[in-house]
Amino acid sequence: MPSSSVSSARIGAECANSHFLHAGQIHVSQGAKTIVMILGSCAAVCIWDSLHGIGGATHFLLPIWDGRGVASPRYGNVAITALLQKLTEAGAQKEQLRAKVFGGGCLFDSMRGQNPIREHLGKRNVQTALEILVKEHIPVISVEAGIDKGQRVVFHPNSGASSVTTL
Repeated sequence: MPSSSVSSARIGAECANSHFLHAGQIHVSQGAKTIVMILGSCAAVCIWDSLHGIGGATHFLLPIWDGRGVASPRYGNVAITALLQKLTEAGAQKEQLRAKVFGGGCLFDSMRGQNPIREHLGKRNVQTALEILVKEHIPVISVEAGIDKGQRVVFHPNSGASSVTTL
């Protein structure tokens, strides 16, 4: 088989075994399918119950929904709450849940803002995620956030394993 066919077959198999999570989305899985995200100032929260092999992730753009318009998983507080609900519905046990947080970069100096007291959007996204996870009593195993570069995150929801590539 020519090498281009082998490469195409491998890429096809990888795509079949993964779910690409866009901003404003949530995905929960019980199988070996991976969840892939590309992050900048957005944050991703990955939560899993390794005892039951259930996990999921959310990829959100903004920290807090202010109550105007539609409550959407584009907002961290809405997204994380919805992710926890979906995990419970899938059979995950809350006391078994563990979390990882990614993203929250500031890719452009112009996005840092003029007020040194006010944090940039990426940092606020990560802070919101961590505050909600503490409030929900979910241990945070790792945080790979705020590096001011893009990240490609691959998360294995059944085990909690993850890998990050800096872009």
